[in-house]
Amino acid sequence: MRKEISPELYNYNRFPGPEFRQIGSKIAADQFEFDLVENHKGGFDLTAFHQRFSEILTKFDYIVGDWGNEQLRLRGFYKDERAQESSEKISRLEDYLLEYCSYGCAYFVLENPHPQRASFDKKSHGKKEGDGKSKRSRSNRSNSSRDRRNERDRFDRDFKRSSRRSNKQNRQNKQHPQQKQKDSSRHFVIRQK
Repeated sequence: MRKEISPELYNYNRFPGPEFRQIGSKIAADQFEFDLVENHKGGFDLTAFHQRFSEILTKFDYIVGDWGNEQLRLRGFYKDERAQESSEKISRLEDYLLEYCSYGCAYFVLENPHPQRASFDKKSHGKKEGDGKSKRSRSNRSNSSRDRRNERDRFDRDFKRSSRRSNKQNRQNKQHPQQKQKDSSRHFVIRQK
């Protein structure tokens, strides 16, 4: 039996963000301001948006919210000229709605006029100037390749040992075939009735 939960307890954010308020088509908080560009089937709900919003979404030019199974899902999109992948372009919004959202779902689109990285976003910290990668990812990459190399060396060593043992046994069997027969006859007894 499904447990009934009141909508006030739907706060999925572990660290609740700013308190939003709606003024016409503007959605505003202390540091953020968004424009409600599209509100298909009345999909925008201020309480649900506040509960689901995370500061990581402020780096996107557009925030799309869609409803499925009575839950709001938020996803960010970039302007076409800023997007690195085609799936992140706002021009691909229709494809996203058709492929990943419930058919005929209510949704909304917010425009972020001033995109900025969140203060806790790891990609914005630890970079050298002119270097697109942080030190941490480079060290992780070298550690993983070093681990793969060590594992491959261990496998090669074990394989060589086992092949040496089998070669040694084959040589012994070739040199002393009668000894092998004697050994095998000692352990095998035929009983007669």
